[in-house]
Amino acid sequence: MQQPVMVLRNRIDPCLTIDTSPLSADLKKALQRNKFPGPSHTESYSWPPIARGCDVVVISHCGNDPLLYLPPLLTILQTGGCYKSLPSRNGPLAVIVCPGWKKAQLIFELLGDYSMSSRPHHPVLLTIGLHKDEAKNMKLPRGCDVIVTTPHSLLRLLTYQSLLFLRLCHLVLDEVEVLFLEANEQMFAILDNFKKNVEVEERESAPHQIIAVGIHWSRHIEHLIREFMNDPYIVITAPEEAALYGNVQQVVHLCLECEKTSTLLQVLDFTPSQAQKTLIFTCSVAETEIVCKVVESNSIFCLKMHKEMVFNLKSVLEHWKKKLSSGSHIVLALTDDCIPLLAITDATCVIHFSFPSSPKIFGGRLYCMSDHFQSLTEQGSPAEQGDKKTKSVLLLTERNASHAVGVLRYLERADAKIPSELYEFTAGVLEAKEDKKARRPLCSYLKAFGFCKDKRICPDRHHINPEIDKPRKLSNQALPMFGYIKIIPFYISNATNYFGRIIDKHVDLYAILNAEMNEYFKDSSNKTTVKKVENFGLYGLEEKTLFYRVQVLEMSQKEDTWVLDNILIKFIDEGRTGLTTRNQLLHLPENFHTLPPQAVEFIVCRVKPADGEIEWNPKVTRYIHHKIIGKLHDAKVVLALGNTVWIDPMVHVTKLSNLKTSVIDYNVRAEILSMGMGIDNSEHIEQLKKLYKGAKMPNFEAHISQPQTPPLVENAACLQDTQQEDRNAEKGAGSELNSENLKPDTLSEDTGAASVSKSAQPHLKSFHPQVKWFQKEDVVILKIRIRNVNDYKCKYFRDRVIFSAWVGDKFYLADMELQANIRKDECKCVIKNEEPVITLAKEKRESWCNLLKQRNPNVAFDFDHWEECEEDSPFSKIINSKNLSCKVAEVVENSDITSEDDGSESE
Repeated sequence: MQQPVMVLRNRIDPCLTIDTSPLSADLKKALQRNKFPGPSHTESYSWPPIARGCDVVVISHCGNDPLLYLPPLLTILQTGGCYKSLPSRNGPLAVIVCPGWKKAQLIFELLGDYSMSSRPHHPVLLTIGLHKDEAKNMKLPRGCDVIVTTPHSLLRLLTYQSLLFLRLCHLVLDEVEVLFLEANEQMFAILDNFKKNVEVEERESAPHQIIAVGIHWSRHIEHLIREFMNDPYIVITAPEEAALYGNVQQVVHLCLECEKTSTLLQVLDFTPSQAQKTLIFTCSVAETEIVCKVVESNSIFCLKMHKEMVFNLKSVLEHWKKKLSSGSHIVLALTDDCIPLLAITDATCVIHFSFPSSPKIFGGRLYCMSDHFQSLTEQGSPAEQGDKKTKSVLLLTERNASHAVGVLRYLERADAKIPSELYEFTAGVLEAKEDKKARRPLCSYLKAFGFCKDKRICPDRHHINPEIDKPRKLSNQALPMFGYIKIIPFYISNATNYFGRIIDKHVDLYAILNAEMNEYFKDSSNKTTVKKVENFGLYGLEEKTLFYRVQVLEMSQKEDTWVLDNILIKFIDEGRTGLTTRNQLLHLPENFHTLPPQAVEFIVCRVKPADGEIEWNPKVTRYIHHKIIGKLHDAKVVLALGNTVWIDPMVHVTKLSNLKTSVIDYNVRAEILSMGMGIDNSEHIEQLKKLYKGAKMPNFEAHISQPQTPPLVENAACLQDTQQEDRNAEKGAGSELNSENLKPDTLSEDTGAASVSKSAQPHLKSFHPQVKWFQKEDVVILKIRIRNVNDYKCKYFRDRVIFSAWVGDKFYLADMELQANIRKDECKCVIKNEEPVITLAKEKRESWCNLLKQRNPNVAFDFDHWEECEEDSPFSKIINSKNLSCKVAEVVENSDITSEDDGSESE
């Protein structure tokens, strides 16, 4: 068998065994203890230059394996002598940048394993959130030589603690193509910083190394090599990626299967200025014979080679290797199994008459042109290239529909000219693939965040199937499609995804069932151990004196023994899973089977992981788990599909005894945002509703347009004031609200008319925002203390101003009767620093003693601007301290400095 092919820049002598590898003795022993099979073909070429401290780029099918670089990197870190010229301060020698926290965690664990076999490097895993204080206060343990992190976390640390990286010598880019694809700006900022560090004079004797490892070649890697690397070693063991590095021109022709032959002749119909050697790959002996005849009929000299012509191998090679004159053209039709026999590397064009059945075969074909592979810097200008550039021609027919998506992805990475028909064809293929996923589960990322990063390779469904996604019944009623519910989460899958139960205050059928089960099993004679356990069978289980319904998910096959092996079970009424033994499962009477499983999946909306991550950091999940597990929460239902309910918001409420008041202890979404690991995802709900509408679910319009009147007044009170919770996420402060408040209904469009007043709309419930005001010589400025305004209006009259706005589901209205007149045509309202700011033009240039004719507890003087308006203020005219005290008392009486930001409710 032929070894995998190589593309190298600079010669490397491979290390074929661990004994001959450039690793420390301790590391060799550690690898052998872990039964490491020996350096792979890629590792045998990548380890030597890395261990010497050179810049290295490694592209391989196994390019996501950290062992491609970790052993030689740890080896060079042990040679302490080369770091003596570095500043004697705390800071890492090496930073490993990973595309996400999951990969960073894996590498950190590997470092922990192998660091024990060498000098201790005290590696640290850094995932820094959005709060700048976290980066400012970060302290590394003394002796930390290696940091494992992500691009966003590293850049935050560099921003606030750049001096920490003065000793940095080795920068490792793990899955380099993903890093540049998802964090391009951050990566180049990190590289610029590293480049400045290594240019410092006193570091000249210290190594400065960049290691880039990945699966795919990209144009960004070309830029990385040109701008940031010093004569790097390039190791590419994936031949199709080597073709991208070598800038092979990729051409695709869409045609019908019956038109392939004529398309082939069109491709060959050209007069070259340089000598041309073309390979035409076929799938069978018969096809090779046909292609050869067709080409020869077009007056082109054509050789052929297949398994039945091995005897003619020497003759074919002699013809192929003859020196050709300018303008001559030789063609060879062959099957893929002849590639190792011929070992051709000097072809100038490859035509895929039969479509390659795998990337490996495709790469093998392209490698036949490897003598002409040239990077962009080696190629020169297009005029200098002429027709020297190697070319790969794909003939894509209707029979190759299953490969269309992969072809399109490859052509996009090759910057090839892609016919519009291919995009249309691929769209049809993807649509057909989606149709085949009709019975698959709905994509978990689509459910959690409203999007899927790559639908083309995701195995799950991305459309709603009315048959499967019809809301499941918990009893005689289906899951609620809207309204307010009480829930208890029992199993936390991640920060926004939980399994638990909906609690019905009026008729809780599960509470009745549970009471009956506990009563039944109190009699010890009823605790019958199950003799034969079946997969997906329903049984009883005792846990801490309570009894539950459980379903067997998986059990080991040990029929001949009575060993107490573990069985994986699911608590069907809570959603959590666990392990138990056979003898703990109890026979469950049929009457306890009738109530459907009560476990429901809950997803908190409008929040997603920061930094482009697609999974929540374990720190966030652990925090939320301890916060909410097993507690009763109030939630508002946004949507329900199958066994999943989307909720926004989800809050924990404490009722104050003997008072008509409840306190929101926390809002789950706000708690996630407060950790700095999540960001707002405002499009989440809209994307889900768009999918829902497109699926034409039964009674869709009724569900979407039906007014969401809360079943209980107290529930509405607890949930409608959570917008302020989100805004104050970092403060973690709860909000107090009156239990008699109802959420607003609809707002009349004519809010600016003179007839609009509080008495004109007795049914409309609104909130008065907090208003801060100050004045200048000719204007009065009002700051409306609300954020995230969706829609706002401001109407001006000579002695009155009416401001209205929506913040989420909450309606704010401020109808203010002014103590003096204004010029309404010169007034304006703008959003500044995310808050509405109203500028009122005074009719007369005089100081106002107050803003309003009547006292309003939600309107206060803005003391932050005391100095700006002191000369015009009535306070400056007060001479003695007695008058000053009286005047301040008057202002405080006419304002409420301590009022809450969210204001109070008014009808």
